Formats: sequence, C-alpha cells, structure tokens
Amino acid sequence: MLRLFNTMTKKKETFKPLKDKYVKIFVCGVTVYDYAHLGHARTYAFYDTLVRFLRYLDYKVAYLQNVTDVGHLTEDTGEDKIIKKAKEESKDPLEITNFYLNHWLEMMEKFKLQKPDLLPRATDHIKEIIGQVQTILKNGYAYIANDSVYFDVSKFKDYGKLSKKVPKELRPGARVELNTDKTDPHDFALWIKASPEHILRWNSPWCEWGYPGWHIEDTAIAIKHLGKQYDIHGGAIELAFPHHEAEIAQAEATTGIKPYVKYWVHTGLLTINKQKMAKSLGNFVRLADALEKYSPEVFRLWIASTHYRKPLDYNERDLDVAKKKLNKISDTLERIKDNLKRAESGKPVFLTKLKKMEKKFLDAMQDDINTPLALTHFFEIISFINKQIDVNKYSKKD
Repeated sequence: MLRLFNTMTKKKETFKPLKDKYVKIFVCGVTVYDYAHLGHARTYAFYDTLVRFLRYLDYKVAYLQNVTDVGHLTEDTGEDKIIKKAKEESKDPLEITNFYLNHWLEMMEKFKLQKPDLLPRATDHIKEIIGQVQTILKNGYAYIANDSVYFDVSKFKDYGKLSKKVPKELRPGARVELNTDKTDPHDFALWIKASPEHILRWNSPWCEWGYPGWHIEDTAIAIKHLGKQYDIHGGAIELAFPHHEAEIAQAEATTGIKPYVKYWVHTGLLTINKQKMAKSLGNFVRLADALEKYSPEVFRLWIASTHYRKPLDYNERDLDVAKKKLNKISDTLERIKDNLKRAESGKPVFLTKLKKMEKKFLDAMQDDINTPLALTHFFEIISFINKQIDVNKYSKKD
C-alpha cells in the first residue's frame, strides 16, 4: 500500500485517492522568463517518478503542470519578472514567454521527463481568474483598495494551516511586504491595478487595466481542469508559504469545499555550496549546460540517490559516483543479454530470490517513494545477477 508524506499533517499517510483508481495531480510549473536550471530538474524529476510509479500501480493519472506567463511578482508591490526580462532584452513579453516555454519543453524531453497531460498557461485563463476573484469578493473574503483586490486573511480562519505560520506571529520582511493599500500586511493581491506603461494588462470590473496576483492563477487553472477538489498538489518546499497557503485560502473561499487538496507533497531544495540554487541568487546551473557534461540518466540516478524531501547539494563528485553506478547497470544488462540464451530458463531458486529482492524494491517505493532505499535493493539485485552469471560460467557451447 502506497504511503506519502503529507505536509499538511506532517506525517506519512496511506494514499487513498478521492475516486477509486483515478488520481489528479497539480504541480506548480515554471515561470517562463529564463532558462531552466538544475533546481527545476530536481523538482520535476521527482514528480515524473511519482506519476510513473502511480501508473505502474495501475492508477489512471491526470498530471497538470501550469505555466506562469504573467503575474509572478517578487512581491505585491514589485515588478512582474516576465515584464522585467522583456524590458532588459527589449522584446515583447509574449516573445519572451514563448521562447522560454519552448526551451523548457525541449529540456523536459532531453531530461527524459514525460510531458504532463496538461500544460495550461496563465494568460489563457484570465476569464477564469477574474471570475474567481469576483466569487471571493462576493463571499466576503476580499476587499478593493485603490482599484486593486486583496485577499483578507483575517476572514479565513484556517490561514496558516499548511505552513503552520500564524499571521499575527509574522512580521513584515522577506515574505510579508509592507503595502499601504492593504488592511493588513499579510493580505495578498488577487488582482493588481496596472500602471499606464504596464505591458501585460487586462480590463476588469475593478479597474480599467490590471493583471493577476501571483497565487490566483493556480487555483483558477486547477479548478477549471481538475475540479473543486483533487488528490495531490506538488512543488518545492519553499512554495508552502506563502504561495500554497494562499492557494488553499483562495480555493476554499471560492468553493466552500474542504480540503481543497488531500495530499500536499513537497520536494526539498537543490543547493550549491549549501545555498539554495535560484535564478534570483545568480548561482544556478543551466540544465542545458549540465547536460553537456553528464547524461540525463546520470542526473536522474544522482537525484534519486537522495530522498525527495531532503536537500540535495550539487557537486560533481557525487555525479561521478552516479556515473559509475550507471555504468555498472549498463555492464550488467550487457552480461544478461550475452548469457540469457545460455542460462537454464526459470531456475526456481534463482527466480524466488529475485522475486524477494524485487519485493524489497517495491516496498521501498511504496514507503513515501523512498528512492535511496529502493536503489540499495536494486543494486543488490544487480550484484546477485552478476554473481549468478559468474558462478554458472556459461560457455559458448551452452
């Protein structure tokens, strides 16, 4: 029975989807304003593994990964990252987003990531976003200030239930910015009035021109494509607050249905020299550059060697170890091919031992996708097979 660690409850839970063998998954996708880096690869490699394993277990999976092509702000009073990039390169924002989205799709293919079933763009869902903001206002969870719309966290009593961060205990700072338009600094923007020079903007009921806040696209897209309630929401752990906390507030204020998501499954961060790898910090390794030195299989094996919830520090020493392990797998496969026809088919003792080892591998995967332990058992299988080949010493006559 599959068990997953739920960030909401802070414990492993037996996985039971809302509907029989059908699983709906939403994973926060990339913001298409720059090249994909290894931090993205670490996150999406895990969800790719999770989706593949769920399908192996005969679940029918609908996997959605959104594309943020508007509204990703450093803060509610900050500048949209896409517009900032467009200004830097003297290009149209659409040109920027299309270029980097195509780059991401290319990197997904090169990194051997299965393409999600759905890749909806935020700019294709402005109607749904405006509709959701209207509903939140109507239900009394938001207010209008200076032609912008803000979510009133004081009205949503469960705000903080995911991250365990209580608004009154938070002080304005890294994640809570001061904004004189807000009733409370913890409130967050649903819709922002656009300045005359703002490029990405739409007409709305609250102002002539505006654009969505960072969080609202996710719930508008999810509710449209996955429904008012779904099984798994994923993303890096840094998104738990404020992003995912805001999503819960928005969705449950819109629909009145709780919980919005049954399982919150977060990945640990990828670090470099023990510091978070990020575009904003300028310390990221572009995925395209990394793939020039190591194969995608080496990276996937390296990523799987650390549990998905733990931090993973980038260094070439560990990648070289992964490369050697991959070579061992390849060599064993070649030996199997060379000896398969000469081996006695279906030796009961051999097959029984192999089945027991396979069960250990699957048990590890069922235990919160414990890939490091699963790999330990996998290499036990590799060693066992090599030993059997050596012991039997099959000759060409055989």
